[in-house]
Amino acid sequence: MIDLIGNFIIAADAWTGNIQNEMDARYVEQSSLTNLFTENKFWGWAGLLSIFVALAAIFYFQFQAWEQQDQEENKGLTPKQKEFVDFLEKASNQSKNNE
Repeated sequence: MIDLIGNFIIAADAWTGNIQNEMDARYVEQSSLTNLFTENKFWGWAGLLSIFVALAAIFYFQFQAWEQQDQEENKGLTPKQKEFVDFLEKASNQSKNNE
């Protein structure tokens, strides 16, 4: 009985192996991205360039917004002036807490 099961497994393995080999031989990859670079090189590179420019613009304008926000918060104070303003705020808060 064990020999029969062993023979069945060997036969099934060989049969599935043949199916896999046949599938591999007929497989042709269809990738629109690959085709874009092999058949239409100009449009492929133009698309990549446009994606790069769009990302660069997004980062540039986001950093500009952050810088403007920081400048509005700091109101053009020097580091020494900021330190003095912080000191005054702390002293003011302490005097309010003591009352």
